[in-house]
Order: sequence, then C-alpha cells, then structure tokens
Amino acid sequence: MNSKLPIFEVVRKVSKDEIDYLDHVNNVVYVQWANDIAMHHWTSVASEDMLHTYDWVMIKHCIEYKQSAMLGDNILIKTQVGRATNVRYERFIEIYDKDTNKLLAKTTSDWCAIDKNGKPVRISQELRDLFEIAT
Repeated sequence: MNSKLPIFEVVRKVSKDEIDYLDHVNNVVYVQWANDIAMHHWTSVASEDMLHTYDWVMIKHCIEYKQSAMLGDNILIKTQVGRATNVRYERFIEIYDKDTNKLLAKTTSDWCAIDKNGKPVRISQELRDLFEIAT
C-alpha cells in the first residue's frame, strides 16, 4: 500500500460459517471481505446524494493467499484506493491476523462506478476527491 494515501480499516472476528472443510477460512470468504470493506469504505465517506446516485461493481480481482485464518481469529482488513481512469479505479486490500500482524492475503481489484440503472459512469472529480484518487 502507498503510505501517502489514506488507509481505511475494519476489524472483524472469523465466524463458524466462514470455515471450510479444511478447518480454515474458505478462500471465497476473502473475496467477500474485500467486497465488504470496499462497500463499507464507500458508505463511510459518500454523501447521501452520492449513495443514491452511484453504485460500484468489482470488475477485476486478483488475490494472493499467504496464510490461513482460523475460527475466532481477529482479522484486520486495510484498504486504499489507487489510480483511476475515466470509469474504473484500482483498490488495494491487505488482510492481517490482527493479533500476530501476519499478512494473510492481499488483493488488487478494479472497480467501476455505475448509475442506478447499472450503466458505467465517469469517475468525476467529486468522486476522485472523496477517495483522494491518484490520476
């Protein structure tokens, strides 16, 4: 992550329904966590008008798994927004075991702003300013 850009964080605890047959967090759960923190980040900084005007969709996602998380682990998830084009921006996410500070997974994804009809919209200066997106 770029130390010059703001980082948004959430902490959560691994629940039983996130554990797979191998007794660790299922890989699909990490993708859900990535989606969840992106949405939480958006809703925490957007105005009511923005929330009623825009939605976001993940259009590309790359994840690298480093270590497994287990039932009851405290998880720290960090995200920040990277560069943007006209209709997409990149987002970086790192997932840690909060107690040991070990990196469990890291992701890079591309997101597209859409209107309420599902059509891509230009990432305005207002949206760039909101996330402090690099150009």
